[in-house]
Amino acid sequence: MKNKSIFVIIMTVLLIVTSIPLSYADDLYRNSNGYYTVFDENDNSVIFKTAHEVKEGDQYLSGDNKLYKITRVDKEQRKAYAKYIEDVQLPKINEDALTSFVDKLNSGESLAMVLQAQADTEGENGGVGLYCTHSSESYVPTDGSESIEGSGGILQVAERMSESFQENGVEAVFDNTSHDPHDSGAYKRSRRTATQLLTEHQPTALLDVHRDAIPAEEYSTEINGEPASQVRLVIGGRNQNFSANEEVALQVKAVADKMYPGLIKDIFYAQGDYNQDLTPRAMLLEMGTYEQERELAEKSAGYFSEVLTTSLFGGTFEDQTDGGTEQAQPVQESNRGSGTGIIAIGVVVGLGALAFLFLSSGGKEWKSKLGTFKEEFNNFLGRKKK
Repeated sequence: MKNKSIFVIIMTVLLIVTSIPLSYADDLYRNSNGYYTVFDENDNSVIFKTAHEVKEGDQYLSGDNKLYKITRVDKEQRKAYAKYIEDVQLPKINEDALTSFVDKLNSGESLAMVLQAQADTEGENGGVGLYCTHSSESYVPTDGSESIEGSGGILQVAERMSESFQENGVEAVFDNTSHDPHDSGAYKRSRRTATQLLTEHQPTALLDVHRDAIPAEEYSTEINGEPASQVRLVIGGRNQNFSANEEVALQVKAVADKMYPGLIKDIFYAQGDYNQDLTPRAMLLEMGTYEQERELAEKSAGYFSEVLTTSLFGGTFEDQTDGGTEQAQPVQESNRGSGTGIIAIGVVVGLGALAFLFLSSGGKEWKSKLGTFKEEFNNFLGRKKK
């Protein structure tokens, strides 16, 4: 009985230790004074601001396609410094294809008809899944608060985006499940929603819709002569889908720069995961900021749906098989995702088995049992001796 009690204690401690999160994603301040300002290390000019926690090694692609890398961070002052890396060439667009696509839209032909014609020649087009990890995020001028638990204004922005996709002829599913409170567990809760969307609907792209928490002027723009909010794309570097997700983001920016110049504010390469390991076409969107009217973000949601639809299904990119297009190459930190978790589980099982063998035999026959266990475990893994 005493040995069994010791075994239970050992296993409990091991499970507690290995259950400690091995990666992080919820790195957003999201309050009115909690944002970073990033300066150029050469001349101290402001490069950008963000409510994401900034870490050394993060990278940033500006609106004019200049790539920067964070070299120094002052957490106490919420300041960071970055160095210029290079000008990035976005994926090359087939101008004729894009012009033809846009001309059909401007002539009154619905995007749904255009997409159907495209699908007839190039195959089926898929849908888009949407959800909001921080479902309480709101827009102060419209919603009266920067956060409304359970029914934040961001839900209405995502709903408008979903409707716009459907108007464009693209199947869209918006899951408005609340993932409150806005704490370190929000991404774990929203992961269940994202997984369910992927399992039940198999969308081509998966969008996590947010709003930023920096001053309004940072996102203010005009589209077709009317006020609108800009959109920031956020790509997480800690997952195996980084390169694929980056490619989609660069393609989206390339199309937006042609269709609606100024719509895409920039791309921030953070060291989080943001559940983007679940699919190779995942993005986190910052639809304006909390100081803007929600209507501006809703308007930009419509523009963004057209851009993403064109990017994914419009056949507007040149074939890059001969030479390719230069892309940003952010430094990807070590992947601490599912692989590390599997290793941890293996360690628990292995140590637990050893403890059980030792305690159940009183230490007399544990070496013999260990040899038997090793042989049986190898057989389980398909490594049978011949």
